[in-house]
Amino acid sequence: MTDPISIQIGKAGVGGRIGGASPGKAGGDDFASIVRDQLKRVSDMQSEADENVRKLVTGESQNMTDVFVAARKAEVAFSLLMEIRNKLLDSYQELQNMRI
Repeated sequence: MTDPISIQIGKAGVGGRIGGASPGKAGGDDFASIVRDQLKRVSDMQSEADENVRKLVTGESQNMTDVFVAARKAEVAFSLLMEIRNKLLDSYQELQNMRI
């Protein structure tokens, strides 16, 4: 399982470049692909948590700790993703309101 705190947005390298790739260079991660990857990771965590809950309810699993840990990780990852979205929207709105 992946750790939601290791989202790459906080791992910007020198000059704000992500993954050390220079802007416009082939093979470098662009912002949209990074966001898509993180959305997929959060979705996978939520699916895993749902599957663990289903197994616990049907009696296939007796380990409640794993269920709670998976659900909490999915919750934290989703909350972090929503905060990033909110900050991006705030930034976009602030740019719209700037006078040139």
